[in-house]
Amino acid sequence: MRSDLARLIGGALAAILLLAAAVGAAALWTDRRERVRHESDVATGGVGARAIPIMTANGCSGCHTIPGVPGAQGQVGPRLDGSLAGRVYIGGVLANNPENLIRWIRSAREINPHTAMPSTRITEQQARDIAAYLYALR
Repeated sequence: MRSDLARLIGGALAAILLLAAAVGAAALWTDRRERVRHESDVATGGVGARAIPIMTANGCSGCHTIPGVPGAQGQVGPRLDGSLAGRVYIGGVLANNPENLIRWIRSAREINPHTAMPSTRITEQQARDIAAYLYALR
């Protein structure tokens, strides 16, 4: 009887420790995500939280696969996922930095007339919001 009680208590303690570890890991992951979002917003001067409706309204999902954007499963342009932040070039011609990404989003064809990417002519703030969202996907 005592050994059954000891096993029960031991099992309960193990479950509590596992739960505490899972909660701690989730908190660290959430803190990291928020830190990355904040850093992306600051680096671009945008607010990534505003980007999804802008991308949807401007047809980005027709050409790109973009995590978190409904229907964004396009195969024409590159995937705009966590790999964007680690790329060396944007559009094959611009160094990958926030200002160049904002320029590319707004006027890709002025930078490279042969690109399939259209010049969106969205506002600079909208492009900053999109850039913030994309850089935060890392």
